[in-house]
Amino acid sequence: MKADVYAGDVDLAGGVRHARSAGAATFAVVADADADLIARVSATLNLLNVSPRLFHMEAQPEGTAAVTALVHCAEAQAELIARKLQRLTSVRDVVMKYAAAES
Repeated sequence: MKADVYAGDVDLAGGVRHARSAGAATFAVVADADADLIARVSATLNLLNVSPRLFHMEAQPEGTAAVTALVHCAEAQAELIARKLQRLTSVRDVVMKYAAAES
């Protein structure tokens, strides 16, 4: 097994991947409730190369949807993803909150 430096692998002792996370980002996205919203947001989060720890979408009666995702990543990566989410078609607002990992 090879280390994936983009995913933050720091050790492969015994064939087990040990990754170090710099912290966690919570993304709150408000967008038009289009049928492909989940796919577009997921594709953007996929650029981090890690699975979200939490992903929730809720459609509102007024035709919007609220998506919340929690992803472990570095702060610079989170800022990049927030900018990419903001550029998605039909996205009205993106709020990113970052919490650094405790040492």
